[in-house]
Amino acid sequence: MPSSTPLYLDWQFWSAIAALFAIVLSQLPPIRLWFKAKNLDAEIHGNIQVTHKIGNPNLGAYLTLYNSGGRAIHVRSISMSIYRDRSLIGEYPANMYFETPSSSIPLFFVPFKLEPGEGWAHSITLLNQFERAIDKRVRDCESALRTDIRMKLERRPDDDKNPVVAENHLLEPFYTLFNQLFIWLPGEYKAVLNVKTEVANEVFSKKYKFTLFESESAELRSHVEDYRFGGGLSYKVDRHAGIFVPLAPTND
Repeated sequence: MPSSTPLYLDWQFWSAIAALFAIVLSQLPPIRLWFKAKNLDAEIHGNIQVTHKIGNPNLGAYLTLYNSGGRAIHVRSISMSIYRDRSLIGEYPANMYFETPSSSIPLFFVPFKLEPGEGWAHSITLLNQFERAIDKRVRDCESALRTDIRMKLERRPDDDKNPVVAENHLLEPFYTLFNQLFIWLPGEYKAVLNVKTEVANEVFSKKYKFTLFESESAELRSHVEDYRFGGGLSYKVDRHAGIFVPLAPTND
């Protein structure tokens, strides 16, 4: 026999409505995100590190990425385009990063995913690796230079504390490569940070500017003076870490 209780007085009906309402409320945050466009906030903090390896430009920066949009973002690559006097002089991909600020050994950069509200913050290094033929040539020349210096050290009298200098013909390949690749001349520079995703032609970019003074360019150029002792080739030199230059955002 049908119940004579009105629907609006039926507690089972209102319990079902309350349960449905709770389910809807629990889904409101994801539903809200559906209507938010993709957006990636990118920020380079402080200074940019500028240096080189036998003239080959190297860059370093502390980068923060934050997904402030409503869709997951799959970061495929990070790079920086460098302009001097409005002319493009090179594009340098991020190929290594440091897991923590105290890490001394970098990790290879690999694509990663950022969900809405997630962030990624690491120190990165950006450079173009030597082509394979050049890389082999450099390693062969470094080996020959190390051998020359080692043999001279073995023959040097114990009371002779003067530094050992490599033969000129062993140094010429490094000087030649440096002159071909060195770009850090005095001037005004623009650095465009590009974060590419797995979606074709989707790039999040941010522009910065910085200045290299004559003294800073000369400091970077002076690295070649250490080559004759093997510095920067067969062993590390602290000053070859480069210089740290202030960055400023720009709309140019």
